[in-house]
Amino acid sequence: MVFDGLRLLFEAGDLLAAEIVSAQLELGQKSRWSCQFRRRNGELVVLALSRKHPGGAVVRVFDSLDSAFETCECIGFRCVKVVSSETSAQAVRALRDAERY
Repeated sequence: MVFDGLRLLFEAGDLLAAEIVSAQLELGQKSRWSCQFRRRNGELVVLALSRKHPGGAVVRVFDSLDSAFETCECIGFRCVKVVSSETSAQAVRALRDAERY
């Protein structure tokens, strides 16, 4: 979901929590991060790029935790959980599900 949509959901009270997760699907030694959000109905949504891409939305990947946290702050969150575990199956599923939107 794109930034503006997430901000609207936050303002409506539909987003309960924000997580910054390691982007396991990204190659390279440097850690990269993505943002995912838990909705009131339990669904996980992932921040996607705002630009149009052939084949659907692309997950937004950050080079630093600072930039990922700043984006979560702009959406409205003041507290964010950071998950760096590579075995987080839930985070991987959320990233793959984002490709469908």
